[in-house]
Formats: sequence, C-alpha cells, structure tokens
Amino acid sequence: MHIKGEPTITSPNLNQSQTEPRSGSTRVKNITYAVLVAQGGCVTLLIVVGALFLGLFLDAQVGRRGPFTIGLLLLSIPFSLFVMLRLALGLIRQIQVQPKDARRDDLHKQEVDR
Repeated sequence: MHIKGEPTITSPNLNQSQTEPRSGSTRVKNITYAVLVAQGGCVTLLIVVGALFLGLFLDAQVGRRGPFTIGLLLLSIPFSLFVMLRLALGLIRQIQVQPKDARRDDLHKQEVDR
C-alpha cells in the first residue's frame, strides 16, 4: 500500500527476472510460501516438546529429577528460534514480487469473473 506523499521504497537487488510479468501461478506459489513461513511456529513447538521428552527420558535413565530436562529445555529455546528464523528467511527469499501491472490485471480479472 502506498500513501501519497510518502517515498516509494524499492529494492536495489531487483534483477530483470523479478520484474518480468508472471503467470497466475506466481500468486499461488507466494501464498504457499507464506503459509510455510507461518508454520515455523509449529516447528518451534515440536523442538521444545522433543527437548522435554528427551530430557525426561535422560533423567529417568540417570535416576535424577530435572537437570537434563531443564538443561535441554533451556537449550531448545535459542535453537528453535534459530531454526524458525532460517526457515522463514529461506522461504521469504523465494517469494517473488508481482509487478504492479500484473496485480492490476489480476484485480480486473477477479472483478470480471464476478
């Protein structure tokens, strides 16, 4: 969304392939990538729950209550943040910017289809 009077921010890294018109499948791919990025929270949950059960298992094997569980839970927090960040940045990098003309054509096509 662009507000009148505000400067337009453009990326200096846009190459020719990113500015060429795309087919309708680009929008579907971008939505798919956005959904995958949103699922990064689920990966975090799996890592923390995995650390919990592994810690409980190791504590039971050693015969102690808590040191492995607490240690693995504390280590899982920065690890899960790192994994979520790498996953999100990797998928965001694959999202392609849709040119303004193509967006306008998509909106016009949707209005005609109604």
